[in-house]
Amino acid sequence: MLCWRMTRQIDCQNLVDGNHTVRRSTHGIVDLAGLVDWADTILANTGLDNSRHEARLIVGYGLGIPFEQTLRDEACRITEADLSCVLPLIYRRVAREPLAHITGIREFWSLDFGVGAECLTPRPDSECVVESALVVLRDGAAEPFVLDLGTGSGCLLLSVLHDFSEAHGIGVDRSYKAVQRAHLNSCLLKLNDRADFVVGDWGTSLKHRFDLILCNPPYVRARDISDLMPEVSRYEPRLALDGGYDGLSSFRAIAPQLSRLLVPYGVACIEVGAGQAASVIQLFGEHGLKLHARRADLAGVERCLMFGHLPAT
Repeated sequence: MLCWRMTRQIDCQNLVDGNHTVRRSTHGIVDLAGLVDWADTILANTGLDNSRHEARLIVGYGLGIPFEQTLRDEACRITEADLSCVLPLIYRRVAREPLAHITGIREFWSLDFGVGAECLTPRPDSECVVESALVVLRDGAAEPFVLDLGTGSGCLLLSVLHDFSEAHGIGVDRSYKAVQRAHLNSCLLKLNDRADFVVGDWGTSLKHRFDLILCNPPYVRARDISDLMPEVSRYEPRLALDGGYDGLSSFRAIAPQLSRLLVPYGVACIEVGAGQAASVIQLFGEHGLKLHARRADLAGVERCLMFGHLPAT
């Protein structure tokens, strides 16, 4: 049971989001409800949607208590030490640092992944790649070998391995720090005995062939990156976003490699950006890969394309 007591009032704090200063006194905050209200107001004033929910998440994380406890124990007293734990986190969110970077965790495929500035934060859109991959594996090899190109946090490969216990795989990324993060996630999820992660330039240095290839490459046009949400444009690694002048540079690099990397009956599940499907299908077709199926994300955007050597059905 929480039992905090206010020792003295706290002076006014200045929170800056890069364009303007948000000033709101913490004077008078004596309990958990007041702290959540204060954080909600600060976040709402910076234009964040769902500010109340985020306020509770950040307050709970800063105080080391579950989200549910911020609802249940609103009358519990707050100390100056408690405020000192929470205020820096609110400052970071006001500056539009992603919530997942602040807490260090992002849920994907009902699994918790450690995330940070070294890799792209997993998005719900990418879960359709996992869904497609699992369909392929259930109808494929008994002990499939899986490759994840541009693995980042490792979320695609590790989600597939979590749900398909007979599979094992390799994740490749250009970023050494991303590879470190992916390996750590494999350990946290107890999948490190079936997952390896290496630094590399797509599949250039790989000699093996794979039953299944996963890939969520950078596909944002370079000129559009600055127009993305601040959480993305300021804090996500450009290496994981920049798809060149037309958003297709990574697809051009990957396409010639897939035929060599796939076993004869293998399948590649490739994530694409909105409106890119036709261009990617044509590009991959020029390298002997045929479209087998396509899958939309929850918003109805065509997001995952499945290619292979076999004729399309």
